[in-house]
Amino acid sequence: MVASRIAEIRQRKGLTQADVASHLKLTRQTYSAYETSKRQMSFETLCMLADFYEVSADYLLGRQEVMPSYLDEDERNVIAQYRLLSEHAKDTVKNTLFFEVSRTSKEIKKSAM
Repeated sequence: MVASRIAEIRQRKGLTQADVASHLKLTRQTYSAYETSKRQMSFETLCMLADFYEVSADYLLGRQEVMPSYLDEDERNVIAQYRLLSEHAKDTVKNTLFFEVSRTSKEIKKSAM
């Protein structure tokens, strides 16, 4: 399952095996062996591929059927910054977000009337 998924994602992104191998600091032959199931990758390599392709390890392993949608750079940055916050700060961000979504939703409904 992993082999077919990483090959599919790589092709969808328009990358070569050499591109991915270079990023992971592997030889192209090693990466090719992962895509053809001739070699089993380590847990660390699986995690690096999941991060590189911006998918979950569960997706690569076939435990999740739907590939998550790709996030743009701003969304990835917001998530990365959010993860650095304390629990109290995360609660504040969530409350602000929910408030703004609710307010925006009400404005849209008013303008539709």
